[in-house]
Amino acid sequence: MRALTVREKLLLGACFAVIFLVANGFAARAIMKTLRGSGDRIRTLESELADYEMWLEEAPKADARLRWLEETLPNLKETTLGKAQGDLLQSLQDDVLDRKLKIEQQSLQDIVNDTFYTEVAVRLTVRGNEDEVIEWLISLQGREKFQVIKALELELDTRSKEEEPQAVCQITVARWFAPQGDATMTEQSRGQSTESKG
Repeated sequence: MRALTVREKLLLGACFAVIFLVANGFAARAIMKTLRGSGDRIRTLESELADYEMWLEEAPKADARLRWLEETLPNLKETTLGKAQGDLLQSLQDDVLDRKLKIEQQSLQDIVNDTFYTEVAVRLTVRGNEDEVIEWLISLQGREKFQVIKALELELDTRSKEEEPQAVCQITVARWFAPQGDATMTEQSRGQSTESKG
């Protein structure tokens, strides 16, 4: 076997250099792809960590809210859901009529049994003096009432011949009660957090 000439040695060296550069290029590309994916993963994990830390900071407040709800949320032990829904409708009717407003339509809504509350709701269409309608709407919600406005459409009645501006309001009002069943809210929330961890 003959010895390689200088030119052949240079070509062989150049060939090895090209192979080395191509191999390093593929390796660098794979490493960069891994690092780029790792950076995205790190950002995702940092975001999750920040969420968990926020939840940990909020845990005492959430527990206090849950205790307050257990102590103050109305209970249905002495009445039925149907009677509670009827009482809600009656109280809304009385308030509307006291304000000299008119009820054009009314209906009972489906009863909702959630983990943390039981809800009865009614839907009303109320017409009357715009200021009175707005004052009535403001009076509907309050911390101790456990009432919520689930849907609301308020329009000015442009066809009315009254001197005072008139309004038409379609509204769904719900009242919340303690959940139906034996378990308390605290026990249910603890059970849910255990399930989410498992």
